[in-house]
Amino acid sequence: MKRLTIILFLSLAVNVFAQSPSSTAAVCRLSPDSCVALALRNQTAVKNAVLDLSAARETRRAALTKYFPSLGVMAGYFQAHHPLIDVKASENKENINVSAAFDGKPISIDENEQRIQQAIDNLGLDIDVAGLVNWFIDRISIDAQLQMLDHGAFANATLMQPVFAGGRIINGNRLAKLGVQAAELQLLMTRDEVEMNVYTLYWKIVSLYEKQRTLHQVQLMLDTLERDASAAVEAGVTSRNDLLKVQIKQSELAVAGVQLADGLELATRALCQYMGVPYDSVRYTFDTLSLQESAIPAPLPYVDLAEAVARRNESRLLEIGTEAARLQKRMAAGEALPQVAVGATYGYNNIARPAMQANGLIFATVNIPVTAWWETAHNIRKEEFMRQKAENTRRDLQEKLALQTFQSWSAMNESYSLIAVRRHAMEQAGDNFTEVKNYFEAGMNSMKDYLEAQTLLQQARNELVDQVIDYLLQRKQYSLQN
Repeated sequence: MKRLTIILFLSLAVNVFAQSPSSTAAVCRLSPDSCVALALRNQTAVKNAVLDLSAARETRRAALTKYFPSLGVMAGYFQAHHPLIDVKASENKENINVSAAFDGKPISIDENEQRIQQAIDNLGLDIDVAGLVNWFIDRISIDAQLQMLDHGAFANATLMQPVFAGGRIINGNRLAKLGVQAAELQLLMTRDEVEMNVYTLYWKIVSLYEKQRTLHQVQLMLDTLERDASAAVEAGVTSRNDLLKVQIKQSELAVAGVQLADGLELATRALCQYMGVPYDSVRYTFDTLSLQESAIPAPLPYVDLAEAVARRNESRLLEIGTEAARLQKRMAAGEALPQVAVGATYGYNNIARPAMQANGLIFATVNIPVTAWWETAHNIRKEEFMRQKAENTRRDLQEKLALQTFQSWSAMNESYSLIAVRRHAMEQAGDNFTEVKNYFEAGMNSMKDYLEAQTLLQQARNELVDQVIDYLLQRKQYSLQN
C-alpha cells in the first residue's frame, strides 16, 4: 500500500511539475523504489512484454475454439450459357419430331434406338424398337420443350464437430498454455532487468553527487589555502612556487568539477528517459549515501544453488521450452493419425425445381492420411532431434545459471569485505592529512606534501563511495536471482 501511494504521488507530482515554467522548476525527490515504480510503468520494454502476454492469452483463447463445432454458411447463384438438359418435341402432319441436347451438344435419337435394338437382338427377343416407337408417337400429340439446369440459386449452412484430430487440438491447446506461461516469465524477467538498470543509474548519480560534494569541500579548503599563500607571498614569508602549486590544484579541481557536472546531467537525463518522465521542467534530488558502517545493510544469506536455480525465471523458461519441444513432436505424430468428424448441413435451392426447396443431411467423415505416413516419420524424427537439442540447452544453461548465482553471491561478499578495507584506507588517509596539515602549519612540511595528503584523502573517500555503491548493486543483483 505504501509503494502504491508513492507511485500515485509521483505520477501526480511529475504531471504537475512538467507544467511548471523552467524558471520556477519544482523540486521532486526520488528514491530507488520510486524510480523503479515509474520505470515499470513507463518503460517500453515492460509495455511490450505486457503486449506479448496479452497476445499469448489471445492465442490460447483462439486454440480453445478448436474444441467447439465450426459453422459455415454458403450461398450462390449460377447462369449457364446452355441449359444442361434441353429436350424439344413438335408435331407435324405425319409424325412427331423429338430433339435433345446435353450441355449444348445434340444427342442422336436414332443412334440410341440402334443401340437398344442391338441389345434386344442379343437377348434373342423379336421386338422392333423403331416400329414400337413410331406406333407410340402416332398415338400421342405433343408440342413442348423441356430445359433444365440453365440457372439456379442455393444457400446452405454446415456444422462440423471434430471428434478426433490426431491429438493436435489437445496438444495445440497445451502449447498455447505454455506460450502464456512463457510470456508471463518473460514479463517478470523484463521487470527484473528494468529494476536492476534503474538501480544502476540511480546509484551512479548518487556516486557523482558524493564526489561532487567531496570536491566542493576540497575547493573550499584550497580557497582558504590560496588566500593564505597569497598573503605569505606578499609578506615575503614564502616563495611564489607554493602559491602556484595551489592555483594549479584549483585549476585541476575546476576541470574535475565541470566533468562531474556534465556527468551528472547526462546520468540524470538517462534516468529520466528510462523512467519516462521530463527532465528540463523538474529539478530532481536524490538520496545521500551514508558511509557509516551501521547504515550499510548486511549481505544476504547463502541459498542452496539447486534451490536458487529452480526458483529463477530463466530456469522455469527453459523447462517450458523443453516441454514445448515434446509437444511439437506429438503434433508431428498427429499428422499421420486418422481424423474423424461429424456434421450436419441444411439448405435451400431451386436447381432441379422451379421453386426453392429445403433439404438437410447429417454425415460423418474419416480421413486416413496413408501417403503422409512416410513424410510424417521424418518429421517426427526431426522433432525428436529438436527435443534433444532443447534438453541439452536446458541442462547446459541451468549449470551456467548455478555458476552465475554462485558468482553473484561471491561478488556480493567480496564487495562487502572490501568496504572495510576502503574505510580503513580512508581513515589512514584522514590521519595522514591531519598530521601533514599540522606539520605544514608549523612550517615543517612543504606545500607539495600538504596537497598530496589532501589528494590522497579525496581519492580514498571516492574509492569508499564507489565500493559502497558497488556492494549495494551486487547485493541487489543477488536478491533478484533468488
